[in-house]
Amino acid sequence: MPNCDPFLAERTAGAEEKLPAQKSMPRTKEKQKHKQKEEAVQLGVELSLFVAEAMFLLSDDIRSMLVFCFWLFKYAGKRNFDGPVVGRVFYVIQYVFETYIKPKNGVYKDGGKSSQWEQFKTSSYHFSFGVRVLARIVSILEIGGLVKPSGFKHYNQELKKLEEHLRSVKDVSEANGFAREAIESSIFHLWKSLFEATPEMIHPSKSKVLELFSPLLNEATLEACSRHLTSLCI
Repeated sequence: MPNCDPFLAERTAGAEEKLPAQKSMPRTKEKQKHKQKEEAVQLGVELSLFVAEAMFLLSDDIRSMLVFCFWLFKYAGKRNFDGPVVGRVFYVIQYVFETYIKPKNGVYKDGGKSSQWEQFKTSSYHFSFGVRVLARIVSILEIGGLVKPSGFKHYNQELKKLEEHLRSVKDVSEANGFAREAIESSIFHLWKSLFEATPEMIHPSKSKVLELFSPLLNEATLEACSRHLTSLCI
């Protein structure tokens, strides 16, 4: 049966069975897997840096920044903040917020909107694509498969578009404190262990998730209560 997965490379088992004398073939495949895993790690770092830069870009309004972070998982198709990719992206978000954003003592305003929000929305697809598709790539490599070269090519093209968009507002994110090299050196270890057994990275604690997004949840609760009271005509 032909492979219908746009990212999963065709199996080579049949070819290996027909050519048992070519012992180098399995070895070559293992090298390819290793190389692709290294590329996936680097893509995770790059994606994380783009997410961090977006957080700084929107940091003039804490609500907008948190909405972006929450939306990032929702539209990447993840209701839970877990998985080898999603879990690490969450920890990057938490690290950036706790280390750089929170100390500025920005005020959360219900219904607030960053001055960069409208321009930022144009890059929304590329962010959700980045998380969703990298998770797919990693899942293929975890089960011993190979990713089609076209899959990596397409992914890199989408990241390039994201990079170009963020470059146009680089002066704003840097003025807000974004320092690429410093953040990269602090988050690299999270992605270096991408293909290792790291339960704490795959399953962020519920308390940490709730703590980060509590302002949004509180606002949503207040809005729900307000709608309920209005419906009662009180």
